Amino acid sequence: MSRFAFETEPLDRGVRLQLQGVLDGGAAYTLRDRIFQMESPVILDCSRLEQLSDFGLGILAMAITEMDKDVQFVGLGHHAQRILRAFGLPRAAA
Repeated sequence: MSRFAFETEPLDRGVRLQLQGVLDGGAAYTLRDRIFQMESPVILDCSRLEQLSDFGLGILAMAITEMDKDVQFVGLGHHAQRILRAFGLPRAAA
């Protein structure tokens, strides 16, 4: 079982999620469901993640392309940014 948690920070418009721990496939499905329920825009701050699996990031990328949500990732390395761009999310990987 993975260690994953997030803290929610309301913004003037939308919300910021500070992700912590390990974002693997199971955590990505949980996060996907939470994002679906939230107001846009959503900022996913990955700077405190201990580990981010390519599979988990792929799950999120596919879900975001299907949702009508403004979701942006911050705190990602170059490899993760390339994965998001490959899924057609260049703006999310800014």
